[in-house]
Amino acid sequence: MSNSGAGYDFPVDVEAKITELRTKIREADHAYYVEANPVLGDAAYDRLLAELVDLERQHPELFDPNSPTVRVGGAPLDGFASQLHARPMLSLDNTYKHDDLKEWFDRILKGMVSDSSTELEPGSLFADENVPNLHVALEPKVDGVAVSLRWEQGSLVLALTRGDGTRGDDIVQQVRTIRNVPLVLSSAPEILEVRGEIFMDDASFSRLNENRESSGLPLFANARNATAGTLKSLDPTVAAERQLRFVAHGLGEVSGGLGSSWTQARSRLEALGIPVNGPSVLVQSAADAINEIDRFDQLRHSLGYPTDGVVLRVDDFATQDHLGVTSRSPRWAIAWKFAAEQAPTKLLDVEWQVGKGGTLTPRAIMEPVCLAGTTVQHASLHNIEEIERKDIRIGDIVLVEKAGEIIPQVVKPVLAERSGQERPIVAPEICPSCGHSLVRVGPKIYCINTSCPAQIREKLSWFAGRDQMDISGLGEKLVSQLVDAGLVKTFADLWRLDEKSLLKLEKVREKSASALVEAIHRARGQGLARVLSGLGIPQVGVVAARTLAEHFDDHHQLLTATAAEFEALPDFGEITAQLLWRWLHQQGGESVLLDLSSVGVQLRSIRAEVSRSQPLVDCVVVVTGTLPTLGRKEAEAHLRELGAAVTGSVSAKTTHVLAGEKAGSKLEKAQNLGIQVVDETWLLACLEQPKT
Repeated sequence: MSNSGAGYDFPVDVEAKITELRTKIREADHAYYVEANPVLGDAAYDRLLAELVDLERQHPELFDPNSPTVRVGGAPLDGFASQLHARPMLSLDNTYKHDDLKEWFDRILKGMVSDSSTELEPGSLFADENVPNLHVALEPKVDGVAVSLRWEQGSLVLALTRGDGTRGDDIVQQVRTIRNVPLVLSSAPEILEVRGEIFMDDASFSRLNENRESSGLPLFANARNATAGTLKSLDPTVAAERQLRFVAHGLGEVSGGLGSSWTQARSRLEALGIPVNGPSVLVQSAADAINEIDRFDQLRHSLGYPTDGVVLRVDDFATQDHLGVTSRSPRWAIAWKFAAEQAPTKLLDVEWQVGKGGTLTPRAIMEPVCLAGTTVQHASLHNIEEIERKDIRIGDIVLVEKAGEIIPQVVKPVLAERSGQERPIVAPEICPSCGHSLVRVGPKIYCINTSCPAQIREKLSWFAGRDQMDISGLGEKLVSQLVDAGLVKTFADLWRLDEKSLLKLEKVREKSASALVEAIHRARGQGLARVLSGLGIPQVGVVAARTLAEHFDDHHQLLTATAAEFEALPDFGEITAQLLWRWLHQQGGESVLLDLSSVGVQLRSIRAEVSRSQPLVDCVVVVTGTLPTLGRKEAEAHLRELGAAVTGSVSAKTTHVLAGEKAGSKLEKAQNLGIQVVDETWLLACLEQPKT
């Protein structure tokens, strides 16, 4: 007897069939993504997945959050939940020097020696046969986003970001879309917490940026930024589309034994189907470690994924426990960071780029050079004073490096290579975009023409950004087209666009034009704080804009306020207050706001509904240090909920400093000023007051 549906004959025991399909797909995923040995062709795999999707749709009562069907994503989330780590997720100390590495080995050995009278001189490693036997494991340091994955009774239930090391955001919905992460484990400890790195390989990163470029979206600077941005998206389908990967590099809470060393635990994790970070090598001395690091440095650019160093750890777990940890890092591990790679090339020319504030930035145009695995033709020259100080000239052979393996920059000219034909770099006097005269103030050069097309492009791109008006689809390339075509000259012109005018632009089709008009329409209701943070007002960023929106109901109140009233706001000093007032009344800010209002942009404050008493309504609070249970952002959100103004620096206006562990200079300044210092217990007590 059978049931028919969607072209398939399903047996009566649907649950057994679903279990069978899930098992087959998991085995195929493991073979493809972990063992690199496919056992199913694409068509066969797709048929199994389609059959499983269809069965699960017909039988929602059999839903499993770890079904292979969640790999394709799901409904967007409302937000990320913050949770405590079962064990603190510590960071590693870094080193770039051989001497520091040798000292670390010496400290490890001294910590292992039971007789405290035994002395080990620097460089004396293993000179005495009584020295303990030490094994240190070396692995590549993947340049991704740290995460802690937790399986309970074999099922993936939690995936926490590092956060502040004590608490992290749960991104398990995003992680479930990562194909090489097993959602279900067989024969695993009842509780298994694995620390590792989520990353994007070189091929996926290149493909993502190519797609963004063709869509007119800004490019990601590097794979790590792309990975972090992907995981921050509340829509799991974004993670599914971008083909992220995971490798394990450590353990958190584990209920059962995985062996007595990291090497043994690695093998056990690998047997469970969890991808591990490799290759891994065991060494017994600093000299051997340095040799392995040098060898890996020659190979790392051919791996196909981003690395920025090597992790060294004592292999034996008992020795790790004996050595212990500091407040922020384990004593038994250290990270060797590769120095920024440098290469010589010829400086051909300098182009001056105009930013949204009118600042001109010099960019070097060079002969192509391979650097950190990529071909580089452009690099930062910082500013005109740096160029003059270093005496960099057009035609020079210059040394170029990738700072943090992200942004190429010119380090210095190679003076020994000069021929006498090189030309000094002269500061421009005319704006390359609008032809207006430029003004030089110290190291900075400005175009003060507010109608400069380059400035308009930069300002519009910023205005449309995610943290400002969040206009989806309005990327840099499309902004350039709109400005060049004369369709957009002011912020308000965005709301004067229609589909007909957009369709005249290159590569803009009816569907994308309609979607953009709709996205611009939705942005009308973002509220005063987002509008102000997007306008490029000097010294007014997201925090200052939020402060303004908390104290002024709308743009009318803002326009009637005095500079003294601005200065009285939390975290607003005299300079910021004066800059804001001048922007509003002398630099066209009033016209900008009235123009936006005329096209229906909401310039009223959007304030959260008050659901409890607000005992801190007259308080200005600074949060500093690490709190026992709350993350900083969480604490700041609670403070605002209680009516407090939250600022980033201690001043005479500050009424309270909420201090945690390692509070530092802000706590010292508060004590010197006689400001009340409180702790997390105080905040929690405020939160327990009855709701109104």
